Amino acid sequence: MSLNSIGDQARNYAMQQATNRLKTTMTTLTQEMSSGEVADVGQRLEGNTRALHQIEGRLSRTTQLQQNAAEAAVQLQAIQDVFSGVRSVTNDLGVNLLSDPFAASTAQLGTRATEVANALNTVIQRLNGMDSNRYLLSGLASDQPPLVPADQLLDSLEAVTAGLTTADQIGAAIADWFDAPAGAGGFLDNAYRGTTGEGATIPVTERETVQVTTSAAAPAVRDLLKGLATAAILDRGALAGQTDERAALLRQSGHALIAADAGLLGEMGRVGLEQQAVTRAQTENASVLSTLEVSRNDIRRADPYETATALTEVQTQIETLFAVTARLSRLNLVDYL
Repeated sequence: MSLNSIGDQARNYAMQQATNRLKTTMTTLTQEMSSGEVADVGQRLEGNTRALHQIEGRLSRTTQLQQNAAEAAVQLQAIQDVFSGVRSVTNDLGVNLLSDPFAASTAQLGTRATEVANALNTVIQRLNGMDSNRYLLSGLASDQPPLVPADQLLDSLEAVTAGLTTADQIGAAIADWFDAPAGAGGFLDNAYRGTTGEGATIPVTERETVQVTTSAAAPAVRDLLKGLATAAILDRGALAGQTDERAALLRQSGHALIAADAGLLGEMGRVGLEQQAVTRAQTENASVLSTLEVSRNDIRRADPYETATALTEVQTQIETLFAVTARLSRLNLVDYL
């Protein structure tokens, strides 16, 4: 009978390989035990990873959509805050212009005109508000403020109303300037710097998008500015010395501001509808993400009982290997002889 044997160096090499293999297996099992996921998904799925890739791809897309929805929610709320701030300035102004018992006096007329001019300046500053380094009401041109400063707007109106001698004439000229379409030399050409038409379209679910169309060129915003400018032009000296006409123009401004407030509330309502759509999208995305994460985890999950059993077996094998290695290291020729 023939006996096969290996030399000491070959045996040491084989023992080292076995030790390294067992240590690697133990590291893998320990990682699976701590993370709860299998280390080699491909082996678990026998190479058929198509379903897992589809789940992970949809997870990535839905996560991005959820981020889009969160950003849209912040933007829409910022627009609501801008309009709320504007209304805090103008809410009572229209009523005050109509009900002031001292509006017929020259001094009070001048005070009211200055008050409205200051309000116009404040409103424009708020409409030029920013969020996340972008202007909220500039349409697609979010890198620049939507409106020129109040002084520049009044400069344009001063030129338009030059030579007019009645409140009706000035009120009509200002209304025409604000209502003029693009290219007619009015508000859209001289005071508004943003874009008109379709606004930013933000995908918030796989089937739904939100379109932010509200801008400083919206009719409700223009009507509000129109009402303010109708009285603010008096602060530039319009109708000087004509107390009755100046008082009539203030009353026109008051009526316009009261009507514009209702329009602004309507615009806020439209923004609110978009906010509701975003909220629904966030709820839907959260549900989809939860379902997809459960499906992915089911595929990747390591069975804790099987992993613990395998880990115990490897530990036993390592202990046995170390015991054999120690026993072999004590063998020598003298003891054998």
